[in-house]
Amino acid sequence: MRRSHSILLLGLLLGAACTASPEPKTAGQHQLLLRQQVVVDQQGLGFEAFRMLVPKDWGFAGGISWNFGKFPPEARTAYTVTSSDGRGVIESFPAPNMYWSPDPMMQQSFAQTGSTIMQPMQAEDFLKNFYMSQVRPDAANVKIVDTQALPDLARHALEINRFMMNIFGQISPFQFPFELRADSARVRFEYVQGGRKMIEDVTATVDYFISTTMSLYGGPIQSVSWNPAIISFRAPAEEFDQKAAAYKIVIATRQENPRYTVELTRLMATITREQLRQQQAIFNRMQQIHRTQEEISDMIYEGYQKRSAAYDRIFDNYTQALRGLETYSDPVNNYNVELPTGYNSAWTNGIDYVISDSASFDPNVGSTQNWHKMERQR
Repeated sequence: MRRSHSILLLGLLLGAACTASPEPKTAGQHQLLLRQQVVVDQQGLGFEAFRMLVPKDWGFAGGISWNFGKFPPEARTAYTVTSSDGRGVIESFPAPNMYWSPDPMMQQSFAQTGSTIMQPMQAEDFLKNFYMSQVRPDAANVKIVDTQALPDLARHALEINRFMMNIFGQISPFQFPFELRADSARVRFEYVQGGRKMIEDVTATVDYFISTTMSLYGGPIQSVSWNPAIISFRAPAEEFDQKAAAYKIVIATRQENPRYTVELTRLMATITREQLRQQQAIFNRMQQIHRTQEEISDMIYEGYQKRSAAYDRIFDNYTQALRGLETYSDPVNNYNVELPTGYNSAWTNGIDYVISDSASFDPNVGSTQNWHKMERQR
């Protein structure tokens, strides 16, 4: 896991608003100062859930919250990253719990737990039919200007979901057959809000859990639990392209903490298996396990580590191509870092990173700091 520090990327975003940096810049050179935003599950498991790079002058709000009124308790992620002028906003929404079954009794039961009863749909259709009306009800003259299916993102989500369900099933075995599916898409909207023309780019990944159980009437019945995870970026139309460059970096550099995902899955499975009425008791127990590390080397976690290494090899090329990142070797700290593609040189002083589209760029020239060149890993 990389340590937290600000990362200086020279030439990162053409046309981006410049901020002050410790290094002088030449005419025509663009720069952006980024900070490492680490999101910790303060209310629940008590350690890092994910991190990402955020422009230093953009504000961050939100994180992970828990609903202990649900069984099992539910951890939800929601945050906003807002530009210094307040006009560019990146927003990650908590995934809603959607459910569908042809059985009215099942519908009623899930509705009482807070699920929205709705027939499942593809990611693109969900965004087209529900996103704007639910999230931007005051928008006028809404128009769809672009759509894109994201099958690679869906396949990646499906593989991770299968892995998590395997961990869940080892602790709390499923008593019925089920199938997992996933779908991803992005839609770009234009609309008028507050008298100003806006552009909003929205990406959704939908996970589907399709189960077959026996109905109250004795026959098999199929039901679908589905969860659309949505992230968007919006800005005034005339500023969208400029600010969208920062959005791409924020999304590209988000890194999940795999240990958090595994321990969260184990917690949910343990609660389900033991059917405890006092949910807080088992939650406290799981926190104690984390603090003492008594079960850190059990069979499930060891299995995860082996599988995680395999997934790293499988998905390295895919995720980097999707996110627009390349791996460099940091000779000062002796670890690898991922930086945006499309640049010809990268340097580090042990704290910051400088990248340039010029192969002859040398930040040591005119500098009092000691910069070391980084080699791209093939």
